Amino acid sequence: MKTGIRLLIVSLIAFVVLSCGDDPSGPSGSNLTPSVLSLVFTGDSSKTVSGPGQNEALRFSTTGPKGVCEVTASWTICDQSEFASYTLYRSENPDISENISSATVLGVFSDPNTSEYVDGSVSWAREYYYAVKSTDDNNDSVWSNEASLITPGAPTPSVLEAVTVSANFVILNWSQCPDGDFDSYKIFRSDFPNIQADTSAALCVATLSQASDTSFTDSAVMPEQTYYYALMTRDTDDFFSWSNEIEIVTSEVPSIPDSVIATVTVGDAPNCICSLPSGDYVYVTNSSDETVSIIRTSDNAVVATIIVGDDPCGICSLPSGDYVYVTNYQDDTVSVIRTSDNSVVATIIVGDGPFGICSLPTGDYVYVTNSSDNTVSIIHTSDNTVVKTVSIGDSSWGVCSLPSGDYVYVTNGGDDTVSIIRTSDNTVVATIIVGNSPDGICSLPSGNYVYVANMGDDTVSIIRTSDNTVVETINVGNSPYYICSLPSGDYVYVTNSNDETVSIIRTSDNAVLETVEVGNRSQGICSLPSGNYVYIANFWYDTVSVLN
Repeated sequence: MKTGIRLLIVSLIAFVVLSCGDDPSGPSGSNLTPSVLSLVFTGDSSKTVSGPGQNEALRFSTTGPKGVCEVTASWTICDQSEFASYTLYRSENPDISENISSATVLGVFSDPNTSEYVDGSVSWAREYYYAVKSTDDNNDSVWSNEASLITPGAPTPSVLEAVTVSANFVILNWSQCPDGDFDSYKIFRSDFPNIQADTSAALCVATLSQASDTSFTDSAVMPEQTYYYALMTRDTDDFFSWSNEIEIVTSEVPSIPDSVIATVTVGDAPNCICSLPSGDYVYVTNSSDETVSIIRTSDNAVVATIIVGDDPCGICSLPSGDYVYVTNYQDDTVSVIRTSDNSVVATIIVGDGPFGICSLPTGDYVYVTNSSDNTVSIIHTSDNTVVKTVSIGDSSWGVCSLPSGDYVYVTNGGDDTVSIIRTSDNTVVATIIVGNSPDGICSLPSGNYVYVANMGDDTVSIIRTSDNTVVETINVGNSPYYICSLPSGDYVYVTNSNDETVSIIRTSDNAVLETVEVGNRSQGICSLPSGNYVYIANFWYDTVSVLN
């Protein structure tokens, strides 16, 4: 009987001892006062970068392509003498004290006055749980309350690419931010990599406020230089994300066509000229003998002559190269030449005095200026029917499409203006005053600028297409008539019909670099797609000059 009582007493003592031990899954009965825990998101939420040429100190995460995502945990201090340490836990699941094995230990702090920890290892748009365990010098512990917080979401980052790299400009494109809280894009350029880690060495070259603005041309670069670009996307809460970073090397200054290497005899009074997209052939309208001459560019031989309408003037190729369209000024028609056999397959009646002509980049429509009735005829190329006629300015002459195909620009020689037609609904959306008697017109491949030859005052007007303002006027030769850009966009060529020359404009600074002598009354001009050759129609000489 005594043995049984003794065993019962030992068992009770053992139970009491075990009950007083430290249980890591919950409060142990420590006499410490539990801390009160609170959380606040303290990531970058006040980031602004000023305009081009200005930088501000920004904070960046070294672990990813986004702005700083961080949470600050604060707790009340324990001022009891038996205090030993705080342990701060974080988990993506609740009930940390009961699931301590799934939690992350962020830190163990032995200073009783430590009451804050900045957690920079969190991610965007996630919910986190935190708890603090206070331990005394007997290794007994007590838990704080459990606090939780959801980090905000950063903007969807864009994918950045360089679509054109030249000696004097870089064209950047990127994927559009789909978020409803989009605020702006900021484009950074640097001579050094890893822009997002240190913007002090970078330049903010542009700030764009429309989500649909997904292209930018940087014209402030130098030839044969290495540059790095990155795009910051900001939302309306001032959070941001970074695109990928790209490295580009600008090309050397090209050797441009500036010497006459051949003179080709064509028909009577050659007026306008165009190249096929392949560059294998050039087509020339001969206004006084109602023909089109075809020059094979490999040897600059005239391989065919085609009869078209009365007084052929403007000419353009479809982007496919399958057809060439010719305006016939005197009989108010457009001839359609099938290039596979160089036969005229259609004749289309348009407005009075058709002169200039261009195709949209899609090739679906051709736009014709009717100089005598102040209209533009729009031809649907699938069936060669005129689907609309648009009224514009006085004496419309030249016409060109932007590379996007969204707008067509028309020179009005009688009222010194350029009309802009929006192609989605063929509405004139703007009229710009340029120089005296504008005639030839062309867009740069970037679509950022349109160049206009003003025949009456010997100038070229430069229109910035983003706001359709004339940003510069350049003096060139006598009676500038037609104009074309090299495919690179680095140079624009202008024929000066009354002094038998061509002016070469460098587009990076709009300086006239050279003036090249060609034939008498130089008019139509085109570049081959390679950019290595430029062809000029000499009206009085019945020739075409070839520059290389």
